[in-house]
Amino acid sequence: MEGVRFALLLSTAERYVALLTNFICIVVVSRLMTPDEVGVSVVGMAVMVLALSAREFVSTNYLIQARTITKEDVQTAFTMMTVFTLVMSFIIYFSAPTIAVIYENAGLVSYLRIVTLAFAIEVFSAPVMSLFRREMAFGKIATINITSNAVSTVLVIILAEFGFSYMSFAWGWFATATLTCVLSLIISPRLWVFTPCLSRWRMMLTFGGYNGAITVMHRLSEQLPFLLLGRLLSLHHVAIYSRSLLVCQLPDRVILGGAGAVILPAFAAEVRKGRDLKAPYLMALEIVSGILWPALCLLAILAEPVVIIVLGNQWLEAVPLVRIIAFALIFSLGFDLNYPILVSLGAVRDMFLRTLIVAPISVLITFMAAFIGLKAVAYSLFIIMPFQALVSLYFIRKHINVPWNELAKSLQPSLVVALCGASAAFAMTLAVPLNGIAILPIFLCISSGLAGWLFGLWLTAHPLTEEIRHILGWLQLARSKQSVR
Repeated sequence: MEGVRFALLLSTAERYVALLTNFICIVVVSRLMTPDEVGVSVVGMAVMVLALSAREFVSTNYLIQARTITKEDVQTAFTMMTVFTLVMSFIIYFSAPTIAVIYENAGLVSYLRIVTLAFAIEVFSAPVMSLFRREMAFGKIATINITSNAVSTVLVIILAEFGFSYMSFAWGWFATATLTCVLSLIISPRLWVFTPCLSRWRMMLTFGGYNGAITVMHRLSEQLPFLLLGRLLSLHHVAIYSRSLLVCQLPDRVILGGAGAVILPAFAAEVRKGRDLKAPYLMALEIVSGILWPALCLLAILAEPVVIIVLGNQWLEAVPLVRIIAFALIFSLGFDLNYPILVSLGAVRDMFLRTLIVAPISVLITFMAAFIGLKAVAYSLFIIMPFQALVSLYFIRKHINVPWNELAKSLQPSLVVALCGASAAFAMTLAVPLNGIAILPIFLCISSGLAGWLFGLWLTAHPLTEEIRHILGWLQLARSKQSVR
């Protein structure tokens, strides 16, 4: 158990370090590049993310899931991924000029060709990293990923400062792929992995079927809006929308970023013990919504200073979009809980069906909104988010007996808490109006929101109240032990 806890701690630490380095990179680079320049990298990245998701059909994750593996399994995984990657790389490399013509930007050619090389290099580290995960060698994984992310961040910032523009991101990806490959082979020089073999290809494709289809459709629904906006509007609009989404995802990543490493093992343990997931699911939903909803409301209120602090003054066009998207994300209703629950129940087919339903419809709604304009795309999330949440809940309720009235009842306290926090923060902005990034109004707004949030927790006897008491008690105990020493 101690080993599992330590592994989870390392995994969580790695996530937050990666989040911090990426955040620093975005804060600095957003001030060194214009939205038009960033738009090139967003479209190029969208193309490559779709290629990465397609590679899940032959993913080396099979090596993590299988009960037992042989050398032939590992070699087959490497061989199939290499063949698939070379084919995809060939297609993207030689279609780059056509993609550049479609988006009327010649810079996409060089960008796509560099990241295609990075895409190809990754095949040499993928099987080794999967073996590390199978062996729960999270210390090695953390060392490699943290080093690669740090080097990539520094390189991107330096190149952007010296005028490499959007190519800074391409070379950053190339550096990450190369360094990850080198470090993984230095730490574990298993050269036998790279022996060509196809003896286990059926097992690989069987595993990759649902997994690949789910990943492709999910990524398609995420990345297609950027590709559509780039074609129907402009690369400038793509960048504004992309960065607006990024800012709105900060509460989820900062507050709940480490929870992903814990949720799946926790639910899986409950299933192995034969316990009903209803109570832990509702509790998790209450806690997630009790933190995330007030944070999103506060973000919407503080949209202008947050955009200035994170992105800079040249991104002020994103402010109204941030307000719209932040409120729309409230309707996601604990989206991060759906995947671990269905996986822990072994309902991979239901995950596939869910994605098969929501992905095409979400893309269609975005496509129609893109013809109207950027704000329409943002407002379309008020349709997309509730729709995705309802479909997810339909499949969740197939496996967990959660009546709709109980679900609504569990979310009511969080709604009250969010309203209390948002009302207090908004009232303070009326008394002391926000003025750019003036410190006092921002401080008073956040303090009022926090006070309103705490009042809401007390008023509703929210489960978070007990969690806060536990944390305070633990801190007091730790302090008393330190004073005794």
